[in-house]
Amino acid sequence: MFRTLRGRLLALFFLVALIPSLGLTYAVTQYLARSLSALRNPETERALGQSLEVIRQGIERLGSDARHHAEVMALAPETVRLLEAGDMAALERLLREEARERALDYVCLYGVGGEEEVRLFGARLGPRITLPTPERSALLAARDAGGLVSGSDVPRQVSGVAALGNEHVILAGYQLDPEVSSEIEALQKNLTMYRRLGIYTSLSQRGVWLFAALWTIILGLVSFTLAVLISRGVARPVLELRSGMERVTEGDLAHRVTPGGTAEVRYLGRAFNRMVEEIQTSRRALLQAERLAAWREVARAVAHEIRNPLTPIQFALQRLQEEAKRAEGPRPDVVSESTDAILREVRSLQEFATAFSSVAQLPDPKPQACDVGALAEDVARLYRGSSPVEFRVESGASLPVAWADPGQIQRVLVNLIKNAMEAMGGRGTITLRVQRDEEGGGLLLEVADDGPGMDPGTLERAGHPGFTTKPSGSGLGLTLVQRIVEQHGGRFTLASNPGGGTRATVTLPAAPPDAATTPKEQPTR
Repeated sequence: MFRTLRGRLLALFFLVALIPSLGLTYAVTQYLARSLSALRNPETERALGQSLEVIRQGIERLGSDARHHAEVMALAPETVRLLEAGDMAALERLLREEARERALDYVCLYGVGGEEEVRLFGARLGPRITLPTPERSALLAARDAGGLVSGSDVPRQVSGVAALGNEHVILAGYQLDPEVSSEIEALQKNLTMYRRLGIYTSLSQRGVWLFAALWTIILGLVSFTLAVLISRGVARPVLELRSGMERVTEGDLAHRVTPGGTAEVRYLGRAFNRMVEEIQTSRRALLQAERLAAWREVARAVAHEIRNPLTPIQFALQRLQEEAKRAEGPRPDVVSESTDAILREVRSLQEFATAFSSVAQLPDPKPQACDVGALAEDVARLYRGSSPVEFRVESGASLPVAWADPGQIQRVLVNLIKNAMEAMGGRGTITLRVQRDEEGGGLLLEVADDGPGMDPGTLERAGHPGFTTKPSGSGLGLTLVQRIVEQHGGRFTLASNPGGGTRATVTLPAAPPDAATTPKEQPTR
């Protein structure tokens, strides 16, 4: 609130009226508080509290002694023997004598095995001694805590309790002198009076502060009303300028403010309008640059997709040239494989051109049951004999059929093989490995080479669009591979170490159970 102009004006008027009132109220309140404090004497209250604390400690020591005597009597072998024998008369005589020797004022035996306590006997060992009458819950609590103070607000007796077996307790203790009890009662009353006096003083001080708070609120409301009326005219032009900024921030670059208010505010309004016009002009230029960059990216992608099928077509044509030079004539199977490869890549180009011309994007995959192992063997056979690179195909047994677009997966293989051959400099071994994806339940396709590998920095940027380490590369091969794999619901990862080669891994989902097990429209082998 205080960051705005109106908020600061409101705060200024509020403080101007509030500070003098608070000063006067504070002075009056302090004077009344000192007058009320003179009515009570903290030293007297402290002395009364200390006296009660001394008496409390003495009572605690008596309770500790009583508990000790009760435990000694309860643990005596003769006491246990008489209780087990059920000789209550002899047990009473024994406990009476033990209590008298220990200078106790009374001793009692209670049965607590039932729902209510039962006093089996009680012995008074002096004149004017009264036996305590505790309840069963108090006896059980005292047995666990080791003490029992009898009396209401003023203690009359201090007892110790000890368990005798599982269903009996011995209660023994002292009866306080009536004069001591009277003194305790008088001290408690005096201490209560002084504490009440302190409460009355505190309530009086709170009353004064409450009146001051109400008075302050009234002044604050009046000040706030005046501040609102005055600040409304001063802050309105600034608020309009802020509203204009918010609309521009939301994207409304056609909005303009009408400068008003003081000269400074009008200057800010004109400057704001000029700034919005400049932003609008810059935005048009930026959009034009983004469109140009987008078209360049599309052009690079199209060129890359057209260039990839040209490599297999070139290899197939070279094989046909070599077959034509044979003295015994060309071999039909080689001619058939080469022409099939050329026709397959031409059809792929036609499909790409049709899809791109219709929707200006890469064609969507048409998944079907796809034998990835056979597809990898077809691609490897196309390159064998046309390049010094050695190609190996490793396919596991009982592999599931993948659910994928054969043409696009072949395009993935061609891209990965092309990158591997360029990284190895035309020599080495490329391994196409097809196995079960134990983690996802689908199929795992791996293209590994024994080339120089990549350092961590190059590996991290390898999949970024436009990144390439080759002078003539487009930097889109791995980007397109990743996009195709993601469209199939799979994953694409790269692993490489300097000097340890590179391994590209593609995971593909398995075909659904109701899909045809024999792939349709597989690339011709």
